[in-house]
Amino acid sequence: MNRPFLTVVSLALWLGACSGTQAAGAGRGANAGFAGVTSGGNSAAGAGSAPSGGQGGAAGGQVGTAGSTDGAAGANAALSIDFSIWSLQLPTGSGTSPSTVSPNQLLAGYSDAYFYLAADGGQALMDPATGITSSGSQHCRTEMREDKPGGAPAAWASSGTNSLTMTGKVIQVGGGANGRVTVAQVFDATDSIPLCELEYANSAQGFQLLYEEAKGQGGSPVDLSTPVALNTAYSLTLSLSQGKLSASINGQPVFVRTPSAATLAKSFYFKFGNYDQTTSAGAISTTPYTIVEVFSAAVVHE
Repeated sequence: MNRPFLTVVSLALWLGACSGTQAAGAGRGANAGFAGVTSGGNSAAGAGSAPSGGQGGAAGGQVGTAGSTDGAAGANAALSIDFSIWSLQLPTGSGTSPSTVSPNQLLAGYSDAYFYLAADGGQALMDPATGITSSGSQHCRTEMREDKPGGAPAAWASSGTNSLTMTGKVIQVGGGANGRVTVAQVFDATDSIPLCELEYANSAQGFQLLYEEAKGQGGSPVDLSTPVALNTAYSLTLSLSQGKLSASINGQPVFVRTPSAATLAKSFYFKFGNYDQTTSAGAISTTPYTIVEVFSAAVVHE
């Protein structure tokens, strides 16, 4: 039997209480103080200013009482993202080849106009209205793609336990009343399409979910009836475990579906960040159109 593999970057999301624990993280270069493994207290995470960030804060330090298991990140939450298992796609590059940033570069403190430490300690991901898109999408993005430890692209089976739990907030969304931005995905690695996209929509002032087993067959996103105002912290979980897809917002289940057997036989990976659905291919811009902040992201595979 394979031993469970567990990647945990925010134990406060799972344990809810680690009072007075010594954080074990390392400073994240010149971008941020990457604060260890427990969050929810007033840890010594560094703070920088957009776009380049500031000096990394002291790693670790004494962490106070950990946050609740369903709590959304607050302004003092520690940045808790294990950059060793993520790569970053940017709205820069050329043609249909967007620029990508490797896990090693992220760990070294990568920062630019699209990816920077916000004043409240969150990791900001900014998407302009126009930029470089991949051949499979008409929208530019600033988005993280799951990797295996060591940097190879992740691709896992639906039969195990697979979850992505995040805390963050949406600062602004372009596109007016029709604006919406995908903040997390379960992506079909076999067919290179999203199985589901969790979106923040201006029209709903909250979250919607787009589900599709084949390209173009998803229809309209389903309103999850979860109002969350802009610049308001939330927590979310996407899971594809034991053959069932589910989503929760702020600890409340909002979606569940069992994909077809043919779909479940495929391979998948997680994505999160800022994939605005009203951006387009065009001149590379550094004018903010949509901004998403992420405080923590925890992936579990077992």
